[in-house]
Amino acid sequence: MTDISFWTHPPETAVRSSNSDEYIITLLDPPLPESTAELSPHDHGRARAFVEAFPTVDAVLEELPPMPASEALHAETLSDLGLITIGCWGNVTCISDPALATYDAGMTPVLNEVTALHERYPSALIVGSAAPDFGETHTEDVICLPDGLTLFASGFPAYETPWHVDGDPHTILNALGIDLADLTDEDREDLYLDEEPHLTNWGALGGLVLEHCGRRLRNGLEMSVFRVRHTEDYTSMMEEMWMWTR
Repeated sequence: MTDISFWTHPPETAVRSSNSDEYIITLLDPPLPESTAELSPHDHGRARAFVEAFPTVDAVLEELPPMPASEALHAETLSDLGLITIGCWGNVTCISDPALATYDAGMTPVLNEVTALHERYPSALIVGSAAPDFGETHTEDVICLPDGLTLFASGFPAYETPWHVDGDPHTILNALGIDLADLTDEDREDLYLDEEPHLTNWGALGGLVLEHCGRRLRNGLEMSVFRVRHTEDYTSMMEEMWMWTR
């Protein structure tokens, strides 16, 4: 049933451009390795199974040739929004899906999918981040610990309000044994953890957590690329978010 489409525009329609490294969810299954641990080679079979079960996906239509984990896909047309990349390297799973990007403070696809993944993988550390540059960047960042402790932050960094923040970054760091005193002065200052929400670097905080807990990419790692049909609800949301206003 690959001929079914929920889009209301043709595949060559231009969309707001973005890179696949701007909307990612990463899971780290226990035991969490040290930050210097070398990741295992990519597991193609596990990658396909994960994408097929991912809540944004209605069906996997095609598996494309793998690509280096160090590279990113660039979305320019509506057809590009059907491409998902995923790396499954030992205990680390990293998925990039354009459906996670939003330009509306009332939509929370990253939080929704991190919450759903926590129900499926309750012992995993899950970090999600979306920061597409659609002229003005809207960010959504989520850190969910295995015990369910969660930090959520969403808003436009260019504006003081509206911002939605639930949870305390210091509580998250303490739970993971991350001491800010161990960071360089520059790295610590770049986080702006004690500033107003629009000044805090939420994406860098998630990156710090991942690096501390073992997601350190190495040369030679691959990831799978799948063309998917997103669910009707997500397709509708993506069409609203990604289409240029004429």
